[in-house]
Amino acid sequence: MALPSAETVGEMLAACNTRYNQLMADGCAEQVALDRTWDAYCCAFLQLAVHCFDPRDRLFESKLRTIRKKG
Repeated sequence: MALPSAETVGEMLAACNTRYNQLMADGCAEQVALDRTWDAYCCAFLQLAVHCFDPRDRLFESKLRTIRKKG
């Protein structure tokens, strides 16, 4: 598995920042928002797990996987 380019990682991290801010705006606790965002990022970036733990984040995980595939 090849590592993604720096630009791809930057795009993925920008999407994570947006997702984190959305979760916080929706009333999610800071640590929970961090954990959920990090879990989706790790699943998409490292591809260690089939899906992230929280099913509510699977659409976001899919978005990150799409960014990674395009890069």
